[in-house]
Amino acid sequence: MRALPVLSIALVLAFLISGLAVIATTDHAEASTLTKFSSELELKRFLWDRAGGSGGDKLVAEANDAAASGSGYSRTNVQVEGVDEGDRVKTNGEMLYIAEGATVHIIRAGPPLADVSDIAVDRPERAFVQGLYLLGDRLTVVYSQYGETSGYPGDGDARYYYPYYQAQRTCVSVYDVSDPESPVLERSTGISGYTVTSRMIGATLYLVTEHSVWSGRDVQFPEVTSGGSSEAVKATEVRYDPAMPSVSSFVNLLAVDVSSGRTGTLSALAGSTSVVYMSPTALYLTMQLWDSGDLGSGSQLTTSIYRIAVSGTDMELEGQASVDGRPLNQFALDESGDRLRIATTTGWPDISNEVHVLDLKLREVGSATGIAPGESIYSCRFMGDRLYLVTFLQIDPLFIVDLSTDTPSVMGELKVPGASNYLQMVDAGLMGIGFENGSVKVSLFNVTDPANMTEIDSFVVEGFSHSPAQYDHRAVLYQPETGTLVIPLITNDWSGWGGAELASYPYRPSSAALVLKLDGNGVREVGRVVHENATVERSLYIGNVLYAVSDTTVTASDMTTLELLDSLTYSDGWSKYYGIDDGIAMPVAGD
Repeated sequence: MRALPVLSIALVLAFLISGLAVIATTDHAEASTLTKFSSELELKRFLWDRAGGSGGDKLVAEANDAAASGSGYSRTNVQVEGVDEGDRVKTNGEMLYIAEGATVHIIRAGPPLADVSDIAVDRPERAFVQGLYLLGDRLTVVYSQYGETSGYPGDGDARYYYPYYQAQRTCVSVYDVSDPESPVLERSTGISGYTVTSRMIGATLYLVTEHSVWSGRDVQFPEVTSGGSSEAVKATEVRYDPAMPSVSSFVNLLAVDVSSGRTGTLSALAGSTSVVYMSPTALYLTMQLWDSGDLGSGSQLTTSIYRIAVSGTDMELEGQASVDGRPLNQFALDESGDRLRIATTTGWPDISNEVHVLDLKLREVGSATGIAPGESIYSCRFMGDRLYLVTFLQIDPLFIVDLSTDTPSVMGELKVPGASNYLQMVDAGLMGIGFENGSVKVSLFNVTDPANMTEIDSFVVEGFSHSPAQYDHRAVLYQPETGTLVIPLITNDWSGWGGAELASYPYRPSSAALVLKLDGNGVREVGRVVHENATVERSLYIGNVLYAVSDTTVTASDMTTLELLDSLTYSDGWSKYYGIDDGIAMPVAGD
């Protein structure tokens, strides 16, 4: 039962980081940049001046979707080619590595599927794996390590104190898995704070964490851990932005060479990080700021962008800028050549959208404003010298923005029902994954002529449904050789819920891996790989075998016919964490 707080906090943090940012207030009186403190006293004065009375408030050019030619197995669907992203499932074509809580399960792909071994990174109540990376025979595990603390995580003068769980640090552990039956821990390092995100280029992993600056009334400096010992980051090594009048967090970057063990760090005092984007040469941090004034009447939301150049474990701040509005997610930023492009939604209550073009010193060289007034960006994808942009209010406008010059311009617009949350170019056209009338929709667009775009075809799941692929691109599997798309699908049947009836608790909606074919004829359903009493989260293929991974089970099916070849239950799933038996009946809401 002690695993419950850890799991709950991990889920809440993941939700907050993906969808929210702590908003600071500024009048932009000073130029915004990042510099270092000259002493610990200067750092503390900076914090106290900006405490605001709250003291310690805690605050792929294309998808790398299908296996490389001749590789024989799929890899994580990432935004930028050459920049890997952590995921809960990885494969090398022979083994499946599946993260669950504080454990990594190693399963022989087969068929037949077989449990090989488990890696326990820590005690279940103390840790939660955030992402896996696989490089040759090295498995890198990124996990948050939690601790129980007595006290109030906000104002030090609070009257009531209580025990709570907080992410003390994020760890990076590297295992030699050349013998998957006996994984060997090679090295482990970590840095204070909960996980914001991570990326990997070559053998270097880049980790971004965040934690409150306050511990009671004192400053809680970041600490770097290695080999069982820890060392606090010196105040003179902490960077800060003098133009930011209110700060809440240390934002920490840790670079780890998983082959040599070499590390590098960079820490800054700032507000909460909202969106992180990484190119092969730089990591971009964004933070949201409200201008001074009445938030409800014409206040201006801006986003500060920091460009940190990376080369192995060396990291150096190379530019800072601010643009109007806020980016939706990492796909709202793109580095191409010597330009950074960013799409934002601006204004409140008068909403509009903009595209800004900056050089690599983050000096603005061009922009387009006033796109789709009254609507918000729901998805975007930069591809070469075009930006595909979806906004939404009641109908789904798909825009193509020309980026061939430093002055962006709208080339075309198409209105169709619903909205796309994720865009990806496939052989048959531009694919959109989104929703229509409360259910999952997959669209296929012809964008060859931007002035005359058409929706080739669409597929809408019958009934109410949703998919992790709508908000997590890593849940998307596309095989270009066959035009096969596989996404997790969760369908909801609310019959039996209501009145004085009894329903089985916990409620499990139906879940499956939905397999679609996308070609010149449109979008059609091939079939579904259903998991009973489980939630499908990922899919991958090795050769002609499709693997669907849920929170309890791995299934292996023929990629063409979807005939079930084997099934393996590797976990009890959520009942293991919550201490609930699936057979327990209890009154439904309203009794």
